[in-house]
Amino acid sequence: MGIPKLMDHSGIMSTMPRSWQRLLDGVGLTAAAERVYRAILADPRASPATLAEAAAVDAAALPELCELLRGLGLIDTEDDGTARPVDPRIGMSALLRRQQDGIERAVAAVTDLTDDFLDGQTRIGASPLTELVRGRHHLETTIRALITSARSEVAVLDTPPYAAANSIEPAEEFSLESGVSNRAIYAAEVLENPELYDNIRKMTAAGEQARMLPEVPLKLLVVDGSRALLPITLEGDVSNSAVLVHPSALTTALTALFEALWAKALPIFDPVGATHGPLDPEERELLGMLASGVKDEAIARRLGISNRTVSRRVNRLLERLGAANRFQAGLQAARQGWLEG
Repeated sequence: MGIPKLMDHSGIMSTMPRSWQRLLDGVGLTAAAERVYRAILADPRASPATLAEAAAVDAAALPELCELLRGLGLIDTEDDGTARPVDPRIGMSALLRRQQDGIERAVAAVTDLTDDFLDGQTRIGASPLTELVRGRHHLETTIRALITSARSEVAVLDTPPYAAANSIEPAEEFSLESGVSNRAIYAAEVLENPELYDNIRKMTAAGEQARMLPEVPLKLLVVDGSRALLPITLEGDVSNSAVLVHPSALTTALTALFEALWAKALPIFDPVGATHGPLDPEERELLGMLASGVKDEAIARRLGISNRTVSRRVNRLLERLGAANRFQAGLQAARQGWLEG
């Protein structure tokens, strides 16, 4: 019995639904091989002629496509040449494990390849410690690659000018989903950028630890404490080149700089599920901005309230903390653990 043909949207007879097409290219199957595989799964007793017709492939190409599937462990071939499917729960799982092993070996080889690259750079007189990244596209690609390659931590210093938040957001989400720690310190001016501020809130909800300082001295990305990226030139309001720093004493120093600033910075938002003494989330946000030196006007815009309301809330916080001024209020709240991120 053959496989029923279905009418596609163009009115042309198709051997299989559109939802079946090109779903397995990520495991090494061509479009034709995938169609043959699905045809075999749907009708294990189909003859070669029926399979070729159902999969819309040339009958002469069928043996080669079946050999590809057999080599991947997705089908077996009987003595008479008839193809029989392996249960996908077994065949596909084994294939994916082999591919994962290959990926892990390739990742392990990156260190050796990097050593070869640095040796080559030394031979041509280039610095083995740094690499110049030119152009916005190359820079964004490098940032995404660094973040997605992180094994333990991504650390970021961010200060104006700000680029579009969504350009590297998928890479950040990938690293967080992979269990990588993400810490970021933002300049207080981030409050002037509603889009970026909302993005920070979103990433914090996803697991990023975000803190703020009145001023952040430079833009910086450090991955796993061993590689760093420092933007060096600007085109309009966006960085268009940077220095990529390879493992060295310089990356160690940049990591130490980040840690020193992190110790001084205060959290922007509550971590998920956190409780901090008598402060509610809005009070914590307000106090965090105060301690970071944010002006009343910016706080009012950020919270959507008037300057007078900001002043009233600040005075209430000072009374509750027994603080003489805003900076002292921030210190006392931090000492009591109300602002820990």
